[in-house]
Amino acid sequence: MLPSRKKTYKVSLHQLSSFTRQFVTMLDAGVPIQRALEFYSEGDPSDLGEVIDQVCTSVSTGMSLSASMLKFPNVFSPVFLGLVQSGEKTGELSKMMGRLANLLEQDDRLMSKLRSAVTYPAFLALVSFTVGCVFMYVIIPALEPLLLGLGVRPPWPTQVLIWLGQIIRHPLTLIGVPGLAILTWFLGPPLLAKGRQHPVWGERIDWVPLHIPIVADLYQRITLARVLFALSTTLESGLTITTALTLAASVTDNRFYQRALSRTRQALSEGEDLESALNHGAIFPAAMVQMLVVGEETASLGTMMSRISVMYADDAAHKMDLAVQLMEPIMLFVMGTVSAFLVLAAILPLVKMIDSL
Repeated sequence: MLPSRKKTYKVSLHQLSSFTRQFVTMLDAGVPIQRALEFYSEGDPSDLGEVIDQVCTSVSTGMSLSASMLKFPNVFSPVFLGLVQSGEKTGELSKMMGRLANLLEQDDRLMSKLRSAVTYPAFLALVSFTVGCVFMYVIIPALEPLLLGLGVRPPWPTQVLIWLGQIIRHPLTLIGVPGLAILTWFLGPPLLAKGRQHPVWGERIDWVPLHIPIVADLYQRITLARVLFALSTTLESGLTITTALTLAASVTDNRFYQRALSRTRQALSEGEDLESALNHGAIFPAAMVQMLVVGEETASLGTMMSRISVMYADDAAHKMDLAVQLMEPIMLFVMGTVSAFLVLAAILPLVKMIDSL
């Protein structure tokens, strides 16, 4: 008999953010923890509802909320668990969960903005691909016998179009391209996840977004915004900066940023001042380091981190909006050029035939 596999729960950032905010609202209204968990699990049929139901069952047996959530590391991050545990120790669970809700909502807004920025170009690309397929599989096969039977040498655009049509309609292409697309769709994510676990390939995969022009700057701002907001949330919750740095490393899966945060934490543990420790990390821009030093000197480091996080998040959102605005005319120009080429390739032989009469 094969051993049973542990179920993998799929929970989105938006779902977790919504649960945390609803949970905080119920706690603030005086609802006991177990009852609040029951209310949510009864109204959510998704994987998260099932997870919360199991957490509720554990809490009912006397386990703490953080220990119950620790059974689901793929759902609740170290930052989430750390803040819940801190809230339980200080007796301010509702307050800590409120800060956690703010952190998750900030992350959710950033990710939603990123998805929105990618959606429009992807839609235009899909439209272009669909038009091209209709032309290659429907229009060209109908015109090709007529064009070849005219006895007139087709113009070069028409020859290119006929040649492309023959390649696209070849049995190997008809079977191979869709098959490759299906394999990429289903096997791509697990292979990528497996590659990221490899010590060598993982380094190369994490290196890529840090060195692509334009993308690198946007990636840095989004990552630093998430890291700083996590740091500010944990610091304002009463955790030490070394503990906060350890937890904040979990909000990014890029090992270069994780190592940089680890170097910063190590430098602080060895007694170095904040400016030197941040420079050890080598991921914080000089202007940001100076602002954080000012925040430390004025005993408002957490607040300063929160403000810088919002600034970076807003700047990243502005850059994504600008990228979409620039992408629109570029995509329209490409679509127009391709459409014009297809129309000319179909019409020019007819014009040449009429001229030869």
